Amino acid sequence: MRVVGGVQAVQGSWPWQASLKLNGRHFCGGQIIAPNWIVTAAHCFDGQSNPSQWRVSLGSYRRTTTDSTQQDLSVVRIIMHESYDRIRINNDVALMKLSGNAQYNNYVSPICLPTKDVPAGTNCETTGWGDTGSGLLSTYLMQARVPIMEWNKCNSAQYMNGAITDKMICAGYDQGGKDACQASFFITLSKKGDSGGPLVCKYSGKWTLDGIVSWGRDCALAYKPGIYTRVTQFVSWINNKMASN
Repeated sequence: MRVVGGVQAVQGSWPWQASLKLNGRHFCGGQIIAPNWIVTAAHCFDGQSNPSQWRVSLGSYRRTTTDSTQQDLSVVRIIMHESYDRIRINNDVALMKLSGNAQYNNYVSPICLPTKDVPAGTNCETTGWGDTGSGLLSTYLMQARVPIMEWNKCNSAQYMNGAITDKMICAGYDQGGKDACQASFFITLSKKGDSGGPLVCKYSGKWTLDGIVSWGRDCALAYKPGIYTRVTQFVSWINNKMASN
């Protein structure tokens, strides 16, 4: 993911943000939704779904440094959606069960799951440590504000030309300039950076996880918004998997 056109976040401002580390290196973003559960994108685990390869850092602010607020936990189970389609990047959602419970505080706390779809035009926030346009991952957690794009508009010929399913939402500006995009059709697995990270929107003073960073066609281009997993379509799946595992 590249948080293009974003700004450096204030430490502790996005306490649900997780850094998912593959063999010790930051690879994807995620978010804590229960003391021992992380939700993220299924495509993060293509060919690398062995839990022993992964660790999760919570309360992290600097990507390459262990912060005093940081909690590191191992992973005991990875559950990818059974209908995940790696060609269309559809049903792009997965869960990670942690080896123990995170300790909630000002720097680590869960994000709420949504109860309804976010209206088009709503300004939401996306966060991550991805490439800001320089070709290198960001040292500090970054954030960018992007508006939800109307689904039919996003799926039109001028924009994503029919590639958007009902399991996806779009966010970004017509003119480009700000984005958090990853799993691009032109980006390899090794450069996924912060796929799986959050798109969060605020309702009545409460933040909800409305999207999960999924894919895009390059980053921050005009008429090519970022594509996110539509979380409302998976709330039942998430709750059922947590209850049965």
